[in-house]
Amino acid sequence: MSSFSSIYTQLLYTNYEVSNSLKNLQIQNTTGNRINSVADDPAGLLVSERLKAEMSRFTTDNHSLSDPQSIAQTIDSTYKNVTDMLQDMRTLAVKYQSSTTSTSNKGIIQKQLVSLQDEINKQISNITFNNQKITTDSVDGKLSLSSYGDTVKVANSSSLQMNSTSITLEAKVNLKSFNSGDYYDDRALVIGKDGNYYLTVNSTGSVGIYKYGSVPSGYRESVGKISLGQDTTISGVFEGTTAKIYIDGKLDSTFTLRSAGYEDREADASIGLEDNNNYRRQLDGTIDDIRIYDRALSDVEVSNNYSGNVTRDHLMGEWLFNDADSTAYDTSGNNNFGTLMGNAKILATTDPSMSFGSGSGELNMNFSTLTLNKLGIQDLSQIPSDIIERLDRAINLVTAQRSKAGAYENTINYRISNNDKMAAIYQESIDNIVKANITDVSSELTKAQLQQSTVAKLLKQVQDTENNNLNTLLSIFKY
Repeated sequence: MSSFSSIYTQLLYTNYEVSNSLKNLQIQNTTGNRINSVADDPAGLLVSERLKAEMSRFTTDNHSLSDPQSIAQTIDSTYKNVTDMLQDMRTLAVKYQSSTTSTSNKGIIQKQLVSLQDEINKQISNITFNNQKITTDSVDGKLSLSSYGDTVKVANSSSLQMNSTSITLEAKVNLKSFNSGDYYDDRALVIGKDGNYYLTVNSTGSVGIYKYGSVPSGYRESVGKISLGQDTTISGVFEGTTAKIYIDGKLDSTFTLRSAGYEDREADASIGLEDNNNYRRQLDGTIDDIRIYDRALSDVEVSNNYSGNVTRDHLMGEWLFNDADSTAYDTSGNNNFGTLMGNAKILATTDPSMSFGSGSGELNMNFSTLTLNKLGIQDLSQIPSDIIERLDRAINLVTAQRSKAGAYENTINYRISNNDKMAAIYQESIDNIVKANITDVSSELTKAQLQQSTVAKLLKQVQDTENNNLNTLLSIFKY
């Protein structure tokens, strides 16, 4: 090969490489990316695509969190309106009960209370998002208690003070184990009010009932026993100087007392645990269908209750645990709602949760439907004497639901923030692999353009020289 051919071929190859490099640099400069095709960096492209797939989990998660975020905000906004109306009702109730308010003005106030009651009912009866109801009416549940400290606390109220010498307590229980029988652990509490009245199961499976002020004092124990692992309805009835125990709707034992007595000591009620300086009476199992009456039910009424035909007459507290919530709602109409504590939980036969797929873990939300009955303001045809107390508890109940919605919002906002941070970290890693350093690219682009210009000039010079040489040879051969 001639010297000319060798030089020319080399220059052509160099020009080809410079052109390709220039083209690649121009693409990088336009897109801002170092990798624009698999040919640019096969290994780097593979890693960046994997990182993109991981990053998409966080961006997709944030998209899926928008609905639950809106749902929590809808609940919070609705219940804020309800709280404001309950506050207005309380202000009116104070005026209603004032001794200076005339009968005619009381009638006007009652109409205002009923109007607010109607508006509250509209607000809470059908809370929707995207045309879907977002609160749950009932889940057919039961209270589950499994470890020490599991209980439901119900704040003291006038409706639970039971100043009458007649009282009925009943519940459905299913025990996993009996208590040890030790002095501090001699029985399991089903429901009781510290020092006032109790419905229990002792360490041998007998039903135990107690009422403060009766003589002789102490527990009355059933003859029949409860079997472990079996649903059993137990009832205790006090009527003056007579006390009775029923098991599954049937009379088990009758006791005669010398004195019925009664003086309510204003204490909170407890379900599932008595915990004071002397006793640690924890129930291990489930409790359902608790009811308290401020009168003695008859044998027939106890039997009917067991069969499902429940009497509502003088029903002061009823906890059916049919809301999968951290609140035990009172369905008696006296809104003596309870708070679940420890590891106490409501076991539901149906799952009321709204589930949302989430890259940071599945998010489950549930909100129980509030009713006028749960709020204790279901009937204002006659203003109850404890209306202010009821409204205070109703405000607390709605506030608890707002707090629950707020807790969901905080969780969602934390996840969104965390997803944004994680997505940014992945994006930075992807950029480190894929993105071009524009400063370096600009510098290399200038060099490549200069090199291309130089090679082009050299090619032209070589071509001109070769053409001159050819012209010289032709002139020699011509002569």
